[in-house]
Amino acid sequence: MTLLRTDRTDTLVPVGDRAAPAQLDRFVEAMHPGLMGPRLTAALGGAELPCHVLDAKYEPGVRAMLLYRRGGDLLTGELLQDPEPSGVVVAPGVQVLAFPQDQGMPTLARVADRDVLGRALAEAVAPPSYLRARCRTQLLRYRPGKRATFLAALGGDRARYVVKAYHDAQKAAAVAAEAPALSSAASGARALEFAPVVAHLPALRVVVQRAVPGRPLDVLLGCAGEPAATAAVVTAARALAEFHGLAAVTVRERSVDRELRRFRSRAFGIAAADPRAGEVLLALAERLLIRYQDLPLTRPGLVHGDCTPGQFRLDGGRIFLTDLDHVGLSDQAVDVGTFLASLRQIEIRRLGRASARPGARIPALAASFLETYRQVRAQPVEPARVRWHEAAALERKALRAFARAPRSPLAPALAAAAHRCLDELEEGR
Repeated sequence: MTLLRTDRTDTLVPVGDRAAPAQLDRFVEAMHPGLMGPRLTAALGGAELPCHVLDAKYEPGVRAMLLYRRGGDLLTGELLQDPEPSGVVVAPGVQVLAFPQDQGMPTLARVADRDVLGRALAEAVAPPSYLRARCRTQLLRYRPGKRATFLAALGGDRARYVVKAYHDAQKAAAVAAEAPALSSAASGARALEFAPVVAHLPALRVVVQRAVPGRPLDVLLGCAGEPAATAAVVTAARALAEFHGLAAVTVRERSVDRELRRFRSRAFGIAAADPRAGEVLLALAERLLIRYQDLPLTRPGLVHGDCTPGQFRLDGGRIFLTDLDHVGLSDQAVDVGTFLASLRQIEIRRLGRASARPGARIPALAASFLETYRQVRAQPVEPARVRWHEAAALERKALRAFARAPRSPLAPALAAAAHRCLDELEEGR
């Protein structure tokens, strides 16, 4: 049994149990496509098909989800804590559902039905003559129980639409209301653009945006040379600075205190299953909490909430800021720190791949981004807050890295990078 500190008064409580390490072993087993492929074939029938794990999310004591591709089909798997003989359950106790069945997203099956979605789209964005038009869809991204994003087009209509289905009707309504307000507020911006929201389909919990051209910045950084990468990062910095200058269009708050509590809670859960990894992540969470109390106060402003290179889409001289799901009010240094942390993550992954091609120098890109952002913003940004938020974003990424691949060296590498950020903060750099 592992004993870990739970508060600032040196109280110790047990957070480990004998079942947690066994659950982690089962989850790692369920992530092995060579083992799961034959088991899925035996349970579902048919010919032996290639099996791949597309995504995973492991939160000890909360939920353990997997996303498989078997042949051309998607399957979601949930690792049951107490496997029961109901539905399709395969070893090591994974309950399997075929997409678009999703217990957390009750409207997903209708959104994935091309006839249902096509009629709803035609009624919302097209003339009456399109009501019988054939709808073509392509699944772009799927997070079981949370969100699914499709690319859709109606026959005869050259426009393409990004259709995002949510598990929460209120979340969909908030995005549908705030996105047009952001576009209106940014009408005079020099760099910043948003994908237009063209419809909100409340019955389906769906928000529809017109698809925009270009390539995501993270893809560009993976293949561009130094000059092109620097120019793209500078453009992204200008766009973010303009975004932060917009009037608030939301009342949703993104509490830093609440996220710090979540860091500690998740690290405690991880420690029950993997004491070494959990204690590393918990120590970082504790250090972040201590340093946060010393940061200078700031007035909350509009934040994107998930400001990574993948959220910027470049098309020539235009740049679109996408995915407005996490827009809220908070310390605006959170967006700057998250972007810088994402650049560090790119470098860590690049260094971990022996076959990786040399690319643009990440520290130089980070410096260009920060310098441009500071020049465009009318208000100064304290270096201490940027560095702290960079460390916090690296902790967030480390927790996600463990959830997606518990045995991967990425999570401890990200935590080590976060500690270096805090070292720099304490040294006044």
